[in-house]
Amino acid sequence: MPKLFYKTITQQSTYEIPKIKGSRFFATLFPIESKEQAEEYLVQIKKQYHDATHNCSAYKVGVNLHYDLFGTAIIDPAYKKVNDDGEPANTAGKPILSVLDGAGLQNILCVVTRYFGGTLLGVGGLIQSYSHTAKESLSHSQLVDKEITSQVSLAYDYDQVSLVQHLFSKYDAKVISDSYDQNIKQIVEINIWFINDFKKELSEKSNGKINIK
Repeated sequence: MPKLFYKTITQQSTYEIPKIKGSRFFATLFPIESKEQAEEYLVQIKKQYHDATHNCSAYKVGVNLHYDLFGTAIIDPAYKKVNDDGEPANTAGKPILSVLDGAGLQNILCVVTRYFGGTLLGVGGLIQSYSHTAKESLSHSQLVDKEITSQVSLAYDYDQVSLVQHLFSKYDAKVISDSYDQNIKQIVEINIWFINDFKKELSEKSNGKINIK
């Protein structure tokens, strides 16, 4: 059975392109898991390159899944944000985000740092420079596919263990936590593509005896 994945980068990296009319441009990429983490990295970059003319950025975090009319899965970010950091509006942050979108990447922060070289680039030149820097940095980064998963909470009696273990194996569910008392309580992680079928089969084959959340 197919699984759903999203694409992101494996690790933090920095890449600098050749100077453009005297200006230095380089991008720092971060894999991220939350808005808070992205904002912390932005603070870090602004401290590290406090003497830079601009630290422009874009990030996407979280994964929303929906389907088109033909049932094809479409993956969108739960949240995204851009910052031109003093450059003319829409000449830096949005072009960086467009590159991330075009590459189909999720859970990623890209900061493009610029040291002004004395020559104005104009709106078109800025858009091209920030886009090119982001694109080149991605071409020198390692990408990875990560599963899109969700968690399911279960509570069931011991006579259901065999059924539950069989379905864990069938749907490749991974136990995150469990407790054993009068009954068994578990939290499992499973690929989001399988969630509905997994819950349905648990309910039907146990005749509704398994508590599923």
